[in-house]
Amino acid sequence: MRRRGNGPGRGNRPNGGNGPNGGDGPSHGTGPHRTAGASPATLRTAATAATALGLALILAVAANTVNRARDDAATHVARMAAALWELPGGGDEAVTTFLEGRATIEAVTGDDAKDGPGAHAYRTGTLDPAAWIEVAPEQPGRSRPLLPTALALLGLSLMSAWAFARRRSPPPPRYPAPAALLATLLLAATTVAATTWANRALGDLGAERTAQGARAVEVALAHGADPANAPRVAGLPWATTAALERPDELWTMPRDVAEAVAAAPPPTTPTYTVTANGATYHVARMAIPAPGAPPYHLHLVLLGYEDTRSPAIPLAAAAAAFALVTALLLFLLPLSARPRALRRTLAAWSFLAPSTILLLLFTFGPLLFSLWISLHEWHLVDPVHPFTGLANYGALLLDGEWWSAIRNTAVFTLHVPFAMALALGLALLTRGSRGAVRWARLALFLPGITSVVAIAVVWKWLLNDGYGLVNRALERVGLDSVAWLTSPDTALLTLMAISVWMVVGYQMVVFQAGLAAIPRDWYDAARVDGAGPLQRFRHITLPGLRHTLFFVLVTSVIGSFQVFGLVY
Repeated sequence: MRRRGNGPGRGNRPNGGNGPNGGDGPSHGTGPHRTAGASPATLRTAATAATALGLALILAVAANTVNRARDDAATHVARMAAALWELPGGGDEAVTTFLEGRATIEAVTGDDAKDGPGAHAYRTGTLDPAAWIEVAPEQPGRSRPLLPTALALLGLSLMSAWAFARRRSPPPPRYPAPAALLATLLLAATTVAATTWANRALGDLGAERTAQGARAVEVALAHGADPANAPRVAGLPWATTAALERPDELWTMPRDVAEAVAAAPPPTTPTYTVTANGATYHVARMAIPAPGAPPYHLHLVLLGYEDTRSPAIPLAAAAAAFALVTALLLFLLPLSARPRALRRTLAAWSFLAPSTILLLLFTFGPLLFSLWISLHEWHLVDPVHPFTGLANYGALLLDGEWWSAIRNTAVFTLHVPFAMALALGLALLTRGSRGAVRWARLALFLPGITSVVAIAVVWKWLLNDGYGLVNRALERVGLDSVAWLTSPDTALLTLMAISVWMVVGYQMVVFQAGLAAIPRDWYDAARVDGAGPLQRFRHITLPGLRHTLFFVLVTSVIGSFQVFGLVY
């Protein structure tokens, strides 16, 4: 409590004025405010650094993807060279003719470990390599990401200029949406440009590798290879024009690719592209001389690197992550004028960060990936997953087995009300604290904490048609055995009964917790007023358990729709 007047409480302080060191108002001069005012500059710098880091990561991922594809292409070209070296008329001369100055041939003894793009070459009839052929990666057109780099530098310049121009400004009163929008647009534009550049560079690599395959076949033919086996040195799917007319008998090329190549118009260049099942294939067409007959055409195909190695998804994920980090840092900017609120927000974020990261990695990430899969034709063994849109959902709606599964699941869920009623009855019966009651609660609760696999195995043994204990007991009393798990008439009912046995103990414990929260005075007052057991249950117990009943109902229905282990 400050004194008014000219005493020590107001006018005679050493610093004077109305700031924190002299009076009631905020300080606008030197002193503690300048120390606290460093926070806005730090946050602006951190937001700029996050954007710059995101831009650098986008460029690095795109460049690394292309460089890895170049190494892969060089490795496959080295295998072509090794196949040429192993020809009876091949050797160093064939490799030199094929690759000119790109290849380095080293004699090796044993299976020496080598680094870099290359392949071992073997002599006929031997298991140990005789030579190591290393190939320098090709540098096709569009080898430098000029546009993405220019956009990244522009983004860094704009964000740095914004942070520098605002370094002495007070904290903004509202969220700086223009700066967040600018950072997001820069990250998005750089992502699009980097993806476009990478896909074009990958396309060039695919075309170059296909052309190298055709060149390898030419060199093999020039060194005396059998025309029927010469295409093997390319290491690519191949077919002649005559074979393309019989796709059902074709074994050297996928049928759908062969149909696309056969349907393509006559090419004007040695290499061209076709599309099959939404994927891009590079095709090299070359003429093969035939003794005593006109030459025939050979077609080599390669699934494009732009389909198998496209960095679109990693780049989009990186851009989204750093846009979110930048937005969060800018969210703290208005709070920098209130140090206490800033500290509380940072502390709250620190506590929330671990669970948020886990949710992003193991919940929302798989959820988005599942959504992406549902919009594509997905097979684990196929390297390409063509986009199908909503076709999978349309096929699902027309699938009778899916509707049968939905119907069976809905019927299976009908056990929930019965299980809840039984659990509530057991909760009312086992409310006491006697030793026998506690042991009964424990026995009823054990199925709820037992492994579903163990429960399924035990019940499978109990209900087996031939040697199950339940059927043996029925036969002992003169009744017929029942196909509990193998008959469509009884299997679903059996699963419902087992599910009731599994969940009733857990639900009983939840209901007992809800019953313990109902004041005993209400029951005593109702008993004094002459209310009977049913009236007390209807007017006190059920209303007091309404939130517990809703919780148990919702979680039980969700669990019923997610059932898999028991049924499997």
